Amino acid sequence: MLSPLTRGHSPTRRNMELSRIGHPRSPKQSEDTNNDAAVTAPGIFAVPTDANCQVTGFVQTVVTRCGNNKYELAFHGIETVALIAQKVTKSITSNYHIFDALRGGEKVQLTKKAGHYIGKVRRDKDQPQGCYTLYDSSRDKKQLAAFVYEIPNLVKQLKEGQPPRKMQAVIPKCSPRIEEEGGNALLADDEKGNVKGHNNRLMEHLQNGTWQHYNLVAVQTKPPSFHEGQYRLNFQGRVLTPSVKNMQLENQMGEILLQFGKVDDVRFHLDFKAPFTAVSAFAAALAQFDL
Repeated sequence: MLSPLTRGHSPTRRNMELSRIGHPRSPKQSEDTNNDAAVTAPGIFAVPTDANCQVTGFVQTVVTRCGNNKYELAFHGIETVALIAQKVTKSITSNYHIFDALRGGEKVQLTKKAGHYIGKVRRDKDQPQGCYTLYDSSRDKKQLAAFVYEIPNLVKQLKEGQPPRKMQAVIPKCSPRIEEEGGNALLADDEKGNVKGHNNRLMEHLQNGTWQHYNLVAVQTKPPSFHEGQYRLNFQGRVLTPSVKNMQLENQMGEILLQFGKVDDVRFHLDFKAPFTAVSAFAAALAQFDL
């Protein structure tokens, strides 16, 4: 069913449990698991496998816009928040700090000095307005993803209305692996040296079209169809409300690797598959919120 950018039907609920050892599950979740097959949520930096995906083929998450420039991500079927993002209001350019809520909890102070700070999404000040980069928290600030938006001409918007957003993104082509305790599992498959030395040039490779030479994956927004006066995409019932933020990212073969869309005023569904991780998928959503 096509939904306007969209209406659909509520998806069948399936349980997921966190792979982090010792994470408590509610009685309701345990009861649901007895009635349906459990799906294991991936680690926040881990590339998902088939065992992490719902019957739709995606890892399903819910992103909540909490107010005060704060955003939270939770895996489908799990009440505990996995990731938190806080927009830095006094930054020269848009800057979102990302925190591991499974490590630090939901109520801990959100600062870079906190032990659960894991990276940031920043609008590049030396690039056009629509360029965003995801960095990890290491000293050399390794780049984990880059996103570029096509910003339509203001005059054209006034004449024709706001068109669907167009995004391009590039992420490392990763090998699935288990998240290391306290480490960064988003390691590119660079055994042949294809990516090593180029992991801080993702924006350059995306803009120059050289990404395919360095074991990277490029995606772009899937063009919506125009039907009955509305732009529409098929979200398989995962998106319930029309919004300019609704999007699907597909690879060069036309396979959808990420979809993001509005459910209500504060909740959005964010679904992804390899090579996206929870962190890089969350970064794509944060870039959508910033425009």
